[in-house]
Amino acid sequence: KKKRKMITTVLNVHDDVDCALDTIDSIKKYVGDNILVIVDGVHWKKWEKVNVPAHKMCGFQHGCAKSPYRNVAIGIKSAWELWGNQSKWICYTEYDVLFTSDFFKKNLEAAEEMGVWMLGNDGHIDDKQMPLVESMIREKFKSYYYLLGCCQFFSCEFMKKLEEINFFDKFLNLTNQFTQGYMPGYTGYDISEHMYPSLCRHFGGNVGVFASYDEMGQWHGHYRYFPMRWRPKIDFETENFEESSIIHPVKDISDPLRVYHRKIRESLKNVI
Repeated sequence: KKKRKMITTVLNVHDDVDCALDTIDSIKKYVGDNILVIVDGVHWKKWEKVNVPAHKMCGFQHGCAKSPYRNVAIGIKSAWELWGNQSKWICYTEYDVLFTSDFFKKNLEAAEEMGVWMLGNDGHIDDKQMPLVESMIREKFKSYYYLLGCCQFFSCEFMKKLEEINFFDKFLNLTNQFTQGYMPGYTGYDISEHMYPSLCRHFGGNVGVFASYDEMGQWHGHYRYFPMRWRPKIDFETENFEESSIIHPVKDISDPLRVYHRKIRESLKNVI
């Protein structure tokens, strides 16, 4: 039996091919080679003939700036089916995230020892109702929890629990008629941000938080290593975060931050 040691990455991409390919390169350098690229079906023709150094699949047609929860779910489910027997962690992430070192792996190692089943940024108790999910698991959540959706880590223990209740198939079947992120009774940005951490805590796992960016524009926690926030974008001139490990958002291939880290990766490739 193979020992689980790898991190499998699910990368959700839309229409920006160049930026996504740069993110894939950063994943291959600092995370690992098990990468599933899930393409918004609306943009599949743009991606169909692109040579991607990863496993590529056409997702559901979404075509909306927010709430791609069906592609999140099918991406995580498919990646687990492909590489779950090797993976300690599944990382779900977005095209505008940039990995800049493998320092985050130390946090994952520590998390394993503390019974942490999920990791991400901006973790907090929230009040967003999820009646459809509660009806599906036939239980009420004791509390609702939030993690920023751009980069979330799922432990193999959490994945096995979701698999045990056939979560992904049930959820995808229930939401089959919903388009563009519609979710009855839910008022947040993307139900993935509340659903997975709430399920994690409900089933007895802990949620770990790398760092947070509050409504007043203040960072908390290990933000020097994990400068991830919803907005505004990370500004290279004033927020270089040289010791960073995962950054979000960096939306443009020509962003000075991407250029800087691309040069670092290129220089590392040339080291014998």
